[in-house]
Amino acid sequence: MWVPLIFIILLFAIVFFQSTQGLFSAMIMMVLTLCCAAFAYGSYEWVAVEYLAKYWKPDMAHAISLAALFGVPLLIFRLILDKLVRRSCLLPYMIDKAGGGVCGVVTGFVMVGVAGTAFQMVPFGTSAMGFSRFDLAIRESGVGNTTPPPDITAADRGLWLSPDRFATGAATMMSDGVFSSQQSFYREHPDFLQEIGWVNTINPAISRYAPPGSLKTVSSEPVEVVYRLIPGDDKKNIAEQFEPISPQSGLEFRMVRVKFSSDALDHNKSHLFSLRQFRLVGEDGGVVRQFYPIATQHTEASAMINRHVSLKRYRSDDWPVVDELITPRSDHLGEVELVFELPKSFDPGFIEYKRSARAKVSFSAGAPVGAGNPKAPGETDAGSTSADGAPKSEASTSDGAEKPASSRRRSRRSRRGSSDDTPAARRGGNVRGFTTIPGASVFGDRLPFEVTAYRDLNNTDVSNGALVGGHFRADAADQENGKDAPIATLRVPEGKRLLHLNVGHLNARSTLGRALSRAVAVAQNYLVTDANGATYRIVGKYALATVNGERVFEVQYFPNQAGTVGGLGKFDRIKEDDLKSGDEIVLLFLVDPGVKLVSFSTGGAASRADDLSAENLVAPE
Repeated sequence: MWVPLIFIILLFAIVFFQSTQGLFSAMIMMVLTLCCAAFAYGSYEWVAVEYLAKYWKPDMAHAISLAALFGVPLLIFRLILDKLVRRSCLLPYMIDKAGGGVCGVVTGFVMVGVAGTAFQMVPFGTSAMGFSRFDLAIRESGVGNTTPPPDITAADRGLWLSPDRFATGAATMMSDGVFSSQQSFYREHPDFLQEIGWVNTINPAISRYAPPGSLKTVSSEPVEVVYRLIPGDDKKNIAEQFEPISPQSGLEFRMVRVKFSSDALDHNKSHLFSLRQFRLVGEDGGVVRQFYPIATQHTEASAMINRHVSLKRYRSDDWPVVDELITPRSDHLGEVELVFELPKSFDPGFIEYKRSARAKVSFSAGAPVGAGNPKAPGETDAGSTSADGAPKSEASTSDGAEKPASSRRRSRRSRRGSSDDTPAARRGGNVRGFTTIPGASVFGDRLPFEVTAYRDLNNTDVSNGALVGGHFRADAADQENGKDAPIATLRVPEGKRLLHLNVGHLNARSTLGRALSRAVAVAQNYLVTDANGATYRIVGKYALATVNGERVFEVQYFPNQAGTVGGLGKFDRIKEDDLKSGDEIVLLFLVDPGVKLVSFSTGGAASRADDLSAENLVAPE
């Protein structure tokens, strides 16, 4: 196959060239390559949908976006550094060349991997120069009589040495954690290369793109069996037959009914697709997985609408229907029933159609199945509802009364900044260090409990049971018999209101992320913004945490330092990085009466602001 050979030659050429450049130059190139790959994978969907697909060849948008967002910044930064760094380090010859070669291997794998991934996203059709990641399950004339059908569950072929998987894995790891946007790339794309292979390895007559908002979920329900269709013979007066197929052990069939809008029409003004262009993403035992449909309703109007066909028999061979051309039945108003074979423990998140059209899915009784479209890359709003008269199953509704089970169990990171936990556009980094906990913040002057035994750490000033200012630490176990001046409240200056902003700690995963998080923690540049654009900086914080088996309460409160940066320091005994489930940390802000707070951030353009609008945090008059 020519394609894997070309990419393997390109890989060795890059490694050889980098080894000749020496360790210092090769290391710079390696770092730039990794950073640009993380940027490209984290941003290409939004750029493709917002700036390319709307205006020119939407089927090509994702491939062009990934290649451009990787290659252009890499070239620019390399040229800038070549101008700024005029000479290399002086190292022994062998170390310089060997080190350059090692760095060149990483650079080569990433560069070739990104190029190979973008190449596989181009809609060549069934194959490109003889290369195809998957075999098509399409029976052409005469083929079914002599050739067995392809195994659609077989592993993909991939490129030699798998540079595309290396680049995708490296970029996914670097773009995750606190440097991701509102969602993790991995949680949306658990097997990215399989995903693009499914979308592209199809009949060339089918489009590969549907815009955000063009799909919604109508209902979902379990299915007992799917069917093998045995075609009839009109000459022999033999009707077509349906043989039932049960799910494999430990698995179950689930039907998801979806509805297309007119925006999903292809260039031929039709809804034409293959089942492989859908994918259902969710969790199975804490592991993110994706599945494609194995069956759909029979297209003949005379058939029962719930007779879901998975295989068609031709002579002695059973051919999967996943790659056949399918269109919604004319009497179903653009609705299609898709059947997935899933683990019984599978918890769905969303269904995607042709890369960008996404809709929320739930199998929970009473949970919304079609309560609106999730935000796909580049989309800012979701607002569709199920169609009037659409059939609803007992296992699903679309009234939006409850979040799906998947959203209730997900990590705090996937919930922050939005009440919708479905995939959204990537527009920047996260709030480093902390993120707000919805519904847990209040106004007032009271501490969680009265403190009667504590250790003064920094000018603790107490008056009439109120902390005027200072820093102290207390052990919860010592409060029953404490003899210190009691502290039950915080002294609030005249004409101000005190916000207790309940937050959770974000753990950076990369070395650079941890360094930046520590820098944010040192600066303590946390601030909230009201609806008029006025900002209020942090004046204090307190935490209640378990340290070495003991409950520790620690408070810092410096109202006279409002408006300064770095006015607070680290806790004395509580390490914010070690806060666990059950621990509590609250940030304190003095704000003006009557204002409504709408966002929280660490300051600086690199940090995304948590949206507080839905919290209705209005300071008392």
